[in-house]
Amino acid sequence: MKTLVSLTAAALTLAACDVAQVAAVDTGRAAAKAVIAPIVAETVPGAPGVILTNCIVDNATPQELIVIASGGATPQNVTLVGDILARPATVTCATAGLT
Repeated sequence: MKTLVSLTAAALTLAACDVAQVAAVDTGRAAAKAVIAPIVAETVPGAPGVILTNCIVDNATPQELIVIASGGATPQNVTLVGDILARPATVTCATAGLT
């Protein structure tokens, strides 16, 4: 019985960590999107820019999202956004969303 209680407590602790991690990732994605959207909108305004922004956010790594969110629209982040946009998966996402 003691083992069952310990395993249940461990599972609940891990579940709480997962929830906190998901919340942190969602917050990072939103913060990065707030930086990426104006960068994209300079070249591609309106609904197409929103589609591209979402594709960029979806294809960035968590580390890239943190860098973008924390750094703002620096020249390095503008380059990073361009690099993410050039990835095959991002191009596929953009093509699907824009056609």
